[in-house]
Amino acid sequence: MIREPQQKPPFFLLTGLVLGLVLGLIVAWMIWPPRVNEVSPANLAEPYQEQYRLMVALAYAASSDLGRAQARLALLGDSDPVRALSSQAQVALASNATQREARALAGLAEELGAYLASQEATAQAVNTPNPADQSGATPIESVGEGAAYFLDDQQLTCESVDAPPYLKIFIFDANHNPQAGVALTLSSEEGEAQFTTGQRPEMSPGYAEYPLTPGIAYSLSIQGVQILTGLQASACETEEGEAAWGSWLLLFNAEE
Repeated sequence: MIREPQQKPPFFLLTGLVLGLVLGLIVAWMIWPPRVNEVSPANLAEPYQEQYRLMVALAYAASSDLGRAQARLALLGDSDPVRALSSQAQVALASNATQREARALAGLAEELGAYLASQEATAQAVNTPNPADQSGATPIESVGEGAAYFLDDQQLTCESVDAPPYLKIFIFDANHNPQAGVALTLSSEEGEAQFTTGQRPEMSPGYAEYPLTPGIAYSLSIQGVQILTGLQASACETEEGEAAWGSWLLLFNAEE
């Protein structure tokens, strides 16, 4: 009876695998380790975020550039940057060795808080309708050369407190028929918006509308020719006596 020799396990394969793994780790972590070139401050660990916040505060103390400080703090992604600065200032204040840092953090928190409160108050004032203030309430007719339409009537309509301000336009041809497809351009400091009549046929083929932003002045052009300037959202009173934003209703007829 002939016995076949037992086959030995291929240890050289296992050895090669282990050596390859070791060499790969050496190359990856010692010879060519991964390098992170750019990391957002929002992705840093908390201690490094605090160091970053402190550097921003110290830079502001030296330059008084609040806009740049606010932009830098925004990179941290704090939901309340003023509170984050104040909390870090209180921790720094507990140590006598960090009084300078505490003053810088507290100073930036105070200035930024005052600025944000002022911005919020301004935005609230702009966005709150005040029927008593009618400055610039009436659009100014400024017809450019070659205008094919003229303003026949304008009216400020006051619907409800919850209704946003709109520009509502009706355009009629020379035969007083609603005219669809008339090109309209509304220009402001925010840019230009182009639209046409006939987008809401249930209202009228010659009807078009566009939302107005309170505090922004617009100029209206029809078929590329300026017709109105100083057009802006105006405050009004509802039948219940409540302050609201009104919508401008403008009627244009084609020149005969």
